Amino acid sequence: MLGFPVPYTNELIYSTVARAGTHLGIESPKELLDEVFGNRKVIATLDLPCHLQKIADLYPETLNLDVENLANRHTLLPIYTPFVNENRRLQCLKWMSGVSQGAVHLALGVVASRVQQGQNLRYCPKCLDNQQSLHGEYYWYRQWQVFGADCCLEHGQLLTSNIERHGYHRHEFFPATPKNCPNNRQNESSYQSKAVTKQVLSILNCSSLLSPTCHQWTSYYKCIAKNSGLNRGHQIQYASIKQRVIEHWGRQWLSAHGLTPKDEQSCWLRTIFRKHRKSFSYLEHIVVLDALLSSGWQFEDEIKSVFSHPRDPYNSYKVPVIQLVNVSETNVYREKWMSLLCHCGVKQARANSGGAVYAWLYRHDRDWLLDVDKQHQLPTKIVNNRVDWKARDKTIVRSLCKIRDDYELDLSNPRRTMKWFLSHINQASTVEKKICNLPLTRLFFDKYCESIENYQIRRITNIINSVPLDSHNWKPWKILRLSGLSEERLREKARRFLELIVRENG
Repeated sequence: MLGFPVPYTNELIYSTVARAGTHLGIESPKELLDEVFGNRKVIATLDLPCHLQKIADLYPETLNLDVENLANRHTLLPIYTPFVNENRRLQCLKWMSGVSQGAVHLALGVVASRVQQGQNLRYCPKCLDNQQSLHGEYYWYRQWQVFGADCCLEHGQLLTSNIERHGYHRHEFFPATPKNCPNNRQNESSYQSKAVTKQVLSILNCSSLLSPTCHQWTSYYKCIAKNSGLNRGHQIQYASIKQRVIEHWGRQWLSAHGLTPKDEQSCWLRTIFRKHRKSFSYLEHIVVLDALLSSGWQFEDEIKSVFSHPRDPYNSYKVPVIQLVNVSETNVYREKWMSLLCHCGVKQARANSGGAVYAWLYRHDRDWLLDVDKQHQLPTKIVNNRVDWKARDKTIVRSLCKIRDDYELDLSNPRRTMKWFLSHINQASTVEKKICNLPLTRLFFDKYCESIENYQIRRITNIINSVPLDSHNWKPWKILRLSGLSEERLREKARRFLELIVRENG
């Protein structure tokens, strides 16, 4: 594609594609997808778009707009990458360069996050006026679409546009226009919005492209608690942290953003000071750090501080075992342990009078013991007896038989597939996931699910029974049109049925 626009500073890729459609005068969303991506199935994703390799191929190498630079400068990926491990960051970049089918949003925790996305795109009308005077057109800044960063630091509170983030037309890229972004009056921004927006801009413009490890974040927050005087030895004073967070941000703002601290053990504020086994969102980090650090802190500086901590916990050094006994005694213990392993696995051998032998070998012949144990590990058999699948199978089949009998004479129903039957019972998801444990249910579907040919015959029969057709109107094309079929889609069995009906009544 020739003439694809170069993205402005902090402009979303979504906005660049939308401007390309405006520049080329393309009104059809599908035609724009063909021109830019060569694929009519691309979904217009605002925050973490895919197919970035297609976009990068449209630019010359001198612009230095490869996939990684596009993702870091013109998407919302930098909002999430500092809080996930490096392998996941690289995997997300790989997905964004091609096709992810939603995997990026799942891997970065966007789907399950308590930080919810807004319903509509947001904008600052005065910033749009500045864009118009400088560049002659509007475009979407990426910081406008970050939840919690609800203001422009220069002009005030952001406004909500007429464009839905997840609208009905999911393949259409909507440009920023005066119609979509009316120049309404802005309210003054709150100090909470200003604080979040300032740190979001710091994250988006962070020079570091690597991701800290979970252990680095764990050590960092331990130092934060210690430097703030909110610890007692290794114990964190959660009540004091909770009080400072609420006093700093206010209960109303925290509740509006789903971050109200609770006294439960699983509360996000309590777990962020524990060992990091999962990532936390940018907004949770900002809420904690802004309440505990001194004013004037910058997120980019704190990221550098996180990197100063060890990447991994200190590994226990493997102390070489000094052979203090003779070889014959070692061989005796080896033979005892091997005889136990021949009758049962490692776990059972240790439990059944083999604990002392295991302990001796671990102290004096550890390398041999560990190698032998790996070779004799037995697979763990897990038997789930919580559900009586035989009784459940019979109950589901009875429900399905009742549905079959109730709708047997109704010829106007949709095709009676497995999905159709399951939509009429309460345990649809269970049947779909555990169909291998339900042989009678599987047999029912094999016998009573309607094939395409039978469904077409039923549609033709329904038209013949419900619509009066005189002797002059028994035409195949008319019956097909009334039944919603066509010559191209008609199967052979249904075609013979139609010919038979027309021949007998024509």
